[in-house]
Amino acid sequence: MAQIDFTCPHCGQELNGTDDMAGQVVDCPVCNKSFQIPGGLIETEIQRPPSPPPSTSDDKGKTIRIELPPEFLAEPEKHIFKIKRIQH
Repeated sequence: MAQIDFTCPHCGQELNGTDDMAGQVVDCPVCNKSFQIPGGLIETEIQRPPSPPPSTSDDKGKTIRIELPPEFLAEPEKHIFKIKRIQH
């Protein structure tokens, strides 16, 4: 096993141990304060965004016709249209 070097965050004592100790909480042999050896896996809680509200069957497949002025239709390859969906 490989050795890892680390420092006590409380007193600055330089320490070492095997790499399988990474992530474990130990007491410093000099100051006797507890700390977590750096490295290893860190468990965190995943925060998921809230779910969007369910859509009603009235919203599905709705088409809205938009009337455009003639100048927009002259050169359609030069125009970029942004469509926003309005949430009710």
